[in-house]
Amino acid sequence: MGPLISITKLRFLLQDDIWRERRLSAPVCAVTGPIGSGTSTALECLFYVLGLSKGDVAEMPPMTACKELHLLCIISGVPWTITRAPASGNVVFREARDGGIVKPFPLTGRSGKPCAGDFVLELLGIPRAQRSGARLGLPQLMRAMYLQEGTISTHLFGGLSTEERKLVFDVLLGLRDEELTRLEDAYTEADRAHAAPSRLLSQLTKRRAERGLDHPDLVLAEQSRKQDELETARKTAQDYQEQLSDIAAQRGRLELAVGQARQQEKTARKAAEKAQQEAEQAATELAGARGYLRGLKHRAARRTHCSECRQELPARPAGHCCQCGQPLADSEGGMRQDELDEAQARIDLAALTASQRRGHYAHAVQLARQAEEKTQQTEADLARHERDQWKPHHQRTLDAENRINYLAGEIAQLQERLKEIQLLIDLTAQVEPLKQARTKAREALDAARRERDTRRKDRILLWSQHLLKHARAILPGVDQAHIDPDSYTTVIGHKRFDICSVAGGERILHNVCALLALQDVAHEVPDTLIPPLLVIDCPGYGSETNDLDRTTATRLITQILGQAHDDRTQTLLAAQSLPAQDTATGVRRIPLTHEHRFFDHAPHSTDQGA
Repeated sequence: MGPLISITKLRFLLQDDIWRERRLSAPVCAVTGPIGSGTSTALECLFYVLGLSKGDVAEMPPMTACKELHLLCIISGVPWTITRAPASGNVVFREARDGGIVKPFPLTGRSGKPCAGDFVLELLGIPRAQRSGARLGLPQLMRAMYLQEGTISTHLFGGLSTEERKLVFDVLLGLRDEELTRLEDAYTEADRAHAAPSRLLSQLTKRRAERGLDHPDLVLAEQSRKQDELETARKTAQDYQEQLSDIAAQRGRLELAVGQARQQEKTARKAAEKAQQEAEQAATELAGARGYLRGLKHRAARRTHCSECRQELPARPAGHCCQCGQPLADSEGGMRQDELDEAQARIDLAALTASQRRGHYAHAVQLARQAEEKTQQTEADLARHERDQWKPHHQRTLDAENRINYLAGEIAQLQERLKEIQLLIDLTAQVEPLKQARTKAREALDAARRERDTRRKDRILLWSQHLLKHARAILPGVDQAHIDPDSYTTVIGHKRFDICSVAGGERILHNVCALLALQDVAHEVPDTLIPPLLVIDCPGYGSETNDLDRTTATRLITQILGQAHDDRTQTLLAAQSLPAQDTATGVRRIPLTHEHRFFDHAPHSTDQGA
């Protein structure tokens, strides 16, 4: 049995700033009343104060409306006052004695720090555990102590998964001891130490078998031969590289010559274009001079018709105007002749210039053509050199370098194969003692597990016997009942829990009988960690629409009420009503009605410290 725990009182401060309380100090305490009077709230509130919230308990308005709640309990002989204010994010644990410790804890653990639920497990002596993705915390422990109204008729142990059930009940039944954990850790460490070199040894051995690797002496001989080939290839590549350097120098000279020829061709073309422009300009100037001369001659010709009436003019004496007959000035005739002479001189000069520039243009065109031919020749020489010299020698040099790289890679592979061989030898020597250590750790672990399995078999058998006892007390016709050792599910009669009718009395029977039987195991086997506290919210009894008939329901409630073995065990029950008075003697009753609710109409607290 786990550490003794007894809930003595629940004290709460309502919005009217008056402290009220409900006393729960009795081996069996029953909260009864119709639906809506707060019977379920009374039980949910106990775990709410311990630090559980939405998802684990129903945060009903009456308890979240309280300014502060105190849960007074005794754990292992030490009185504790556990305080939670809904507006706060902490739960405060106080030892209710002079000089007692005070420990505040958050509702949820962060950054590895413990939460309120973790401290509750510590007080109960239950280790936090984790396995196969499941963990044991206060929410999981609660489902092995508390059958809630919302899940008692639908889910086995409040909805614990198979892995969670295996972890929780292994711990509570004392099947997960520290020595076994130490041996499991020792085997895990030995297996891990052996696995890495063993896996590598297996991979290397498999790879050698797949590749058909030769004997180490053959590998060494092949490495020596490849090394000689590599040296020869390097000398050949060096010779080719020297030859290629000479060819590259010649190639560079040809490329320089091509560049110079192209530049000369470009310069000659520009000179030809300029000479062409100058020749065309000279031709234009010559044509202009000739036109100017024609104009002068036209002006100097004698007029034969009047410029006004267009009639033929009469003959005039020499030296007179042919139109008006007036004598001409002597200087006018001389001026016209000078102009004609000057115009002729301009024509002669322009003709000479045009002839010279045509000659320059023809010479420039010839030079440009010669430069183009030289460019074509140098380009042809470069192309021929590329084809006949550079490319063949360059490719030959590349092939030699590729051969060097290939041989270097072959030698590197041979060196790796030699390393593998040495590694195989080292790994074989290393794996053998690790294998022996793992075998020894496995044998010790198997022996501990066999001993644990024997205890597990005995304790599950004892649990099953008590399950059958309670099932027969409620349903006398039941011929068998047991706890499945692989999944910790219940079987009553010939039905497993998961094939029983959903939300029916059969599932209530499974849940209630399983936890009653678990408490019996805790009473008989001292070294278990099962908390001697059982909380059951059983709405079926007293209902007009329950699936259990009245007689069966009475037997079930009677089994719950009679569960207290002594003052070390406490059972808290919520139901609509109890059986006849004579079957529920010695039970502390907290009767509720719609007019007398659990919180609003609780007695005022007599504790002066409140």
